[in-house]
Amino acid sequence: MIVGFGALYRRRLAVALNNPVAITGQLLLPVLWVLVVGPALARAFGGFSHVDYFTYIAVGQIVFIIPFSAMFAGLVVIQDRYAGILRELLVAPIRRSMIPLANVATVLTIAMGQLALIVVLSLIRGAHLHVAPGRLALGLLAAALLSVATYGLAELLAYRITQPQIFGTLIPAIGATPYALCGAIYPLATLPPGVKQFAYALPWTHAVAALRYGFMGGPASGLRAIWHLQSNIAMALLSIGVLAASATLTVGLALRAFERETLA
Repeated sequence: MIVGFGALYRRRLAVALNNPVAITGQLLLPVLWVLVVGPALARAFGGFSHVDYFTYIAVGQIVFIIPFSAMFAGLVVIQDRYAGILRELLVAPIRRSMIPLANVATVLTIAMGQLALIVVLSLIRGAHLHVAPGRLALGLLAAALLSVATYGLAELLAYRITQPQIFGTLIPAIGATPYALCGAIYPLATLPPGVKQFAYALPWTHAVAALRYGFMGGPASGLRAIWHLQSNIAMALLSIGVLAASATLTVGLALRAFERETLA
C-alpha cells in the first residue's frame, strides 16, 4: 500500500528545497514576523490581561505562516499537471493515492520546520513560553492538522483551477483573511457579534487557541471564549477535533478530485 511513498516524498521535498527563491520566502517570512513585525505590534499595542503581547502574537504567527506556505504548495500541483511529471507518475507501479498523500507529508514537514523556526526566533527575541509535554503535543498536533487541512484545500483547488494566476489570487484570500479573524492578533471578544460567531467556525481559530494552550498555558489560550467550559484540556481536545474533521474533509475531497482528474 505504501510502495513508492518514500520516493514520492523525497521527490516533492527536493522540488521545494531545490528552489532558492521558495526557500528564501519560507524562511524570510517567519524571520520578518517574529523579529520585526511582532515587536512592532507589541510596542504599538502593549499587553492585556497580564499576557505578554509579543509572546501572544508570536504564537499567533504560526497560523499565518503555515497556511500561506500550504496554499503556495498548491502551485506545484498545477505545474506537475501541465509541465511536470504527473503523467509519468500515473503509469509507475505505485498506488495512485500515494501521490497526493506524499504531497501532504512534504507540506507537513515544511510546516513543522517553519514552526520550529518561529519558536526558536521567538525565544531569542524574548518570548515567554510555558510548555508541558502534554500541552505541547496538543499544540504541535493543532499546527500539523491546520497545515494538512489548508493543503488539502489547496490541492483540491489545484485540480479545479487550470490557470496558476487565478490560483494565485486565492492564496492571500485563504491564507490571510482567516488569520485576521481568528484571534491571532487580538482576542476574539473584540470582534463584532456576527463576525465573532463566524470566527468560531474557522479552523484557524481553533488552531491558534490550541497552539496558545500548548505554548503559553490555559489562561492565554482563548479556549474558554470558544467553548465556555471549565476544563482547558477538554476544550483543547474539542478544538483538535474540529481541526481533525477539517483536515479529513479537505484531504478527502482532494483525493476525490485527484482520482477524477487522473481517470479522465
